[in-house]
Amino acid sequence: MDDGFIKINRRLLSWEWYQDANTARVFIHCLIMANWKDGRFRGTEVPRGSFVTGRKKLAEELKMSEQSVRTALDHLKSTNEITIKSTPKYSIITVVKYNEYQSDNRQTNQQLTNNQPTTNQQLTTIEEIKKRKKLKEGEEKAAAAPTAKSKKALKEIENIYFSKVKREAKA
Repeated sequence: MDDGFIKINRRLLSWEWYQDANTARVFIHCLIMANWKDGRFRGTEVPRGSFVTGRKKLAEELKMSEQSVRTALDHLKSTNEITIKSTPKYSIITVVKYNEYQSDNRQTNQQLTNNQPTTNQQLTTIEEIKKRKKLKEGEEKAAAAPTAKSKKALKEIENIYFSKVKREAKA
């Protein structure tokens, strides 16, 4: 689970546990670890916003003592930030307002993404039309205007013609 991201609202700065470093750290860790979609663990449903762990595992992951983790979890439970369902082998921690914190706006983003290529394609098409028109106009001007090479060839033809006309006039 090393990819993806979570959202953190700036309102967190005014949250009652923000100044308690251990509690804030454990809560942010819970947000990071929580499933972004429903899943299963050993035959048990682990819904979006929940994850399977234990105090020892959290202590290891966070480099904190088990007592510090227990205290932080108690703080979070007391203000209904999380719930914990314990079994003899593991616990399922649920971030209570996970959907609020991590709203799923994929549909909105998808709609924006779907509209973007059409707009970009239209802009590209308009720009391509303008470019082609300029190229065509440039080619027409180039074709109409004599080049140095064509001027030289025309001059040679004139010289040959007039020298022939002069010879015939003399004869």
